[in-house]
Amino acid sequence: MAAKDEALKRAIEMEVEGKRFYEGAAQRANSALAKGIFEALAREEDLHMRRIREIYEGLKAGGFQGWVRTVGDPSRLRKVFDGALGEKAEASEGDLEALRFALGREEEAFKYYEELAQGATDPAERRFWLALSWEERGHYLQIMDSIEYLTDPEGWLRRVERWGLEG
Repeated sequence: MAAKDEALKRAIEMEVEGKRFYEGAAQRANSALAKGIFEALAREEDLHMRRIREIYEGLKAGGFQGWVRTVGDPSRLRKVFDGALGEKAEASEGDLEALRFALGREEEAFKYYEELAQGATDPAERRFWLALSWEERGHYLQIMDSIEYLTDPEGWLRRVERWGLEG
């Protein structure tokens, strides 16, 4: 119980730190895309914290309760990105630096949650940690897309939209 308790406390701390970072980065962002991504990530951290606290309370009441399918809503992050594609792709070096830092945070989180999943013996607990890990990995990939789009919009569009010459 103590190890699970500590893991959940650390998970909450990571989400709180992440939210604080994303809110600050959103306030400092110059690009509408970067600002939107950071704001959406901050909202996702709120969803994760709420779900982790629910799991924590269930644990204190006698174990992991229920079957977790998802923790947040990663599709909202994708909608922010898709909605900003019409914007002229411009980002300050500060935006890019913050996005790169965010990559590291998300990688740390998904690796931590994967490690917890590997050590879990309860299938519901394992599924919970995996769900968190997969969502953090999704955030990581979305941030990578944002960086690629902001640094090379034409190249990104060619890759994603599969543009090519026909003739």
